[in-house]
Amino acid sequence: MINIKEKFIMLKAEIIKQRKNYQNSLSNIMSLIVWPIIIFFQTFYTYNSFDLSFLRKFGIENQTDLLTFLITGTLVYNCFWSMVQSAFLLTFERQNGTLEAVFITPTSLTNFLLGRALGGILTNIGMFLSFITILFVIVGSISVELIFSCLLSLIVIIISSTIWGAFINSLFLTSRDSNYLFTICDEPMRILSGTSIPVSAFPVIWRTVSFVFPSTYCLYMVRGIFFKEHVSLDIWIGFIIILLCLVIITTIISNEAYRRNKVTGKLFIY
Repeated sequence: MINIKEKFIMLKAEIIKQRKNYQNSLSNIMSLIVWPIIIFFQTFYTYNSFDLSFLRKFGIENQTDLLTFLITGTLVYNCFWSMVQSAFLLTFERQNGTLEAVFITPTSLTNFLLGRALGGILTNIGMFLSFITILFVIVGSISVELIFSCLLSLIVIIISSTIWGAFINSLFLTSRDSNYLFTICDEPMRILSGTSIPVSAFPVIWRTVSFVFPSTYCLYMVRGIFFKEHVSLDIWIGFIIILLCLVIITTIISNEAYRRNKVTGKLFIY
């Protein structure tokens, strides 16, 4: 039986592996930093093409509020997007013939997948701090309480996006032809979680679907800090329930993927 220390060592090893293999390349910088910034400016100037007064019913009173809304959306989405990208890199594990490492690792599959996810999220911490600094300048005020709230939101984002990343990674273990999951897991999350469109602007059915994504709850919390709005207890309860469900589903899917590969796969053919 593997003890907690050994699990931590294996978790750390997978984080280091992800950073060295995938997180230091120019393509990674483009996809995780340059591309989100381009999308941010595109969205901002699209909004500026119209009368912003209609946004007041969503709590966006002026351009400063709009900038805050879009920057927080880009910030949180980028963290969760890196999780989807981390899962997509399992495709290269298949191509390189190294996917067997996932199934023969002496730690639990869930622990392994969490390590893969964390390897992706740590790349975004620098960007998170940069965006938070910009938000401080836009808001025009800084306090110990605000800094503490931002650090708390960082912890919440890291935990939730890591769990989301492990879940997405487990989905990519289930099939050789899983590239379609890349689109399914990314675009609905970007649109429905309120990255650039207020969740309250959606019809009720889509608003309900949006609360399946943990990024929706994270955005409520982060925006609550900068818009000085109280985050209701229902949001926190729903957030915790979603994370627990994702952990359970991830464990079930990864165990099923392991069982199927023992029957239908070979260590050198994926």
